[in-house]
Amino acid sequence: MKPIAFICIAFLLGSCKGYLTSSQNVSESKEPYEKVLVLGRSKDNSARIQFENQMVEELKANGVTAVASYTVDGTKNIEREFSESEVQNVEKKLIAQGFDGAIITNLINASEYTDVIAGNTSTIMVPARFGRFGRYYAHYPLTTWEPDQLVTGMKYVFESSFYSLKTGNDDNLQWIGRFEIKDPSSLIKTSSNYAKELVATLIKESITN
Repeated sequence: MKPIAFICIAFLLGSCKGYLTSSQNVSESKEPYEKVLVLGRSKDNSARIQFENQMVEELKANGVTAVASYTVDGTKNIEREFSESEVQNVEKKLIAQGFDGAIITNLINASEYTDVIAGNTSTIMVPARFGRFGRYYAHYPLTTWEPDQLVTGMKYVFESSFYSLKTGNDDNLQWIGRFEIKDPSSLIKTSSNYAKELVATLIKESITN
């Protein structure tokens, strides 16, 4: 799969294991939230919409009201850089609309990886039949070795951050986590798996539902 600048189609299915590699409850507390903004930064609009919708569904299923950023004035266009004053203006508008929390997901890195799968050994006894002249006469072990295998592909590292919009100060990061996805292949399934794991972790560590 070819890497695509910024976030590409990397909300895709990698493997059955979890994507979360690290998490930190920065605020060291859990708080209830009335209305949470979900924002997945991406130049691929389909990937963004799919992911944000999955997040909204998962949060609502856990008793948290959430809204996708692509439907909100002020956060629909996020493909450009914003000045500090513009960011402050967006935050004020969100607070005025009743938002008290925001989840932002970014692609941190996309790179090729190589994993080494160790080869196995197997031993059989030859011949398979002992015959009639003694149990082990002319009967010997035959061992075969399978060589190590190199597996290569694309690895995507995402970072999701949860912010409180009700603290009234600049230091409002509540929780941060890293997620790693290898060799994605299905937008819907990976968006769903990522959203489920992210929301479950937030409910466990940072949000009171």
